Amino acid sequence: NGDHGGERSREEREKEEGVVEIAAAPLLSRSEEDLPDNDPRKMGVPAHRSEDSESPRWRRRKKHMFIVSSAGKPIFTRYGDEDALNPMFGVMCTLVSFFVEDQDDMPRVVLAGDHKIVFLIRGPVYLIMVSRTQEPTAHLARQLQFVYTQLVSILTRKGLERVFKKRSNFDLRNLLGASGEQVLSNLVGAMDAHKLSSNLPLHSAISFVFGAPHCARLSLSVRSQVNKALLSVQSPNLIYAILLARTQLVQFVRPRKTALWAEDLLLVVNLVNSSSSFRESEGTWTPLCLPLYSPDANVFAYICFLHKHQAPDVCLVLVTSSDDEFFSLAESKDKIADVLHNSGALARIQDAANHPPFLVEEVQAAPFSISKELLHFVYFSTSMNQFIAPGFSPPFWSRQAKQRLLRQYQAVSHWVHRQQARVQHKVLLVNWETEAVFAWVDRDCELYLALDPLTTRASALAICNRLLRWVRAQEATLFITPQMW
Repeated sequence: NGDHGGERSREEREKEEGVVEIAAAPLLSRSEEDLPDNDPRKMGVPAHRSEDSESPRWRRRKKHMFIVSSAGKPIFTRYGDEDALNPMFGVMCTLVSFFVEDQDDMPRVVLAGDHKIVFLIRGPVYLIMVSRTQEPTAHLARQLQFVYTQLVSILTRKGLERVFKKRSNFDLRNLLGASGEQVLSNLVGAMDAHKLSSNLPLHSAISFVFGAPHCARLSLSVRSQVNKALLSVQSPNLIYAILLARTQLVQFVRPRKTALWAEDLLLVVNLVNSSSSFRESEGTWTPLCLPLYSPDANVFAYICFLHKHQAPDVCLVLVTSSDDEFFSLAESKDKIADVLHNSGALARIQDAANHPPFLVEEVQAAPFSISKELLHFVYFSTSMNQFIAPGFSPPFWSRQAKQRLLRQYQAVSHWVHRQQARVQHKVLLVNWETEAVFAWVDRDCELYLALDPLTTRASALAICNRLLRWVRAQEATLFITPQMW
């Protein structure tokens, strides 16, 4: 029933399954000034980087992510130090070798006790997930694919193939660098809702469940001003203009014959939120690869948080095919920021960055009067490839409750899509001890409801119908309509 059950029942279950409980290392609470000079945290290195396979804390992690080359060279690990874990990378390469001859892109899975080991092979790059979070294999494989595409966005697919063709035992960390490692770490954390101190990180995790951006809720007048500002940019080499409020999508503009793939957009969102240097800079110019747009070549991005206009959480990303447009795009940024600031739209966007788009209490109020059995929901528009979800109210205050809900959404989404494809409307109700989750899937949308655990199927359907009417009534403020030059 999820990976955050009661402590007593978890211990009993682990005892029955023969799982050895390893004592946790004490969490250090000393301030940075009190740490010894050789402590990794005082040198700017995260504490988990000093862990190795013998560390109790490393063994207690519920989810590990590794990238290794076909020659056994470590590339990335979510926890621990790659060099300290080097012997284990060799073992993992041996395991992967059993699947390499299959010559297909399908993920492979090995079950070992309560651990699930998922492998994804992408040419000379092997990606491995070791998890005991009870997530479906398909979702773990999807996360590995996102990590691979983020790696491609840093180095390009052709760049990866070229360095390993030239030298199979090349240490890719020399090219990835600290900044590339930080981008990958931020992505893995975002997909697993690692930082749950606010509402928005869990919305980011849901983005990767459905492969779709989470949209900021704005009035029609504000959206009109945003469209006007972004469309004012004129450049023959400009590919995309993207406006973000932290991890929420505000709007994007693209050429008529050029699509912006949701997966590429999520990689850009992760990139700009992965480092404080983007926030502190007046404007950053960086090459990047958008794997679904062009996996073998770089484009160039001008990235700027609009803190000079009292909007420190609003980010403008201008993507161009030319490598010498920094100054012209900086001028375009100033023009866009001035239009948004003078119209008052920028203040509304900054406010949206700091608050959830709505609470479930709003949809429970008149005139829709949806039952208080509704605790939370996710509405995914498959036709627009965007999703919405309310902020969190009781009983989802705690970190454990939020992550439990994420796992339940993952499980129900997986189960409902396993139903026969010929069924026009897929409906599924799953009752856990803490809540029930109801899924409604049709051609244009997917709706997932977290409900009181005693909710009946008839009541769930009634709530679903009322909620669908609420979404249609609010659609213009909840979702964006992409603009084109």
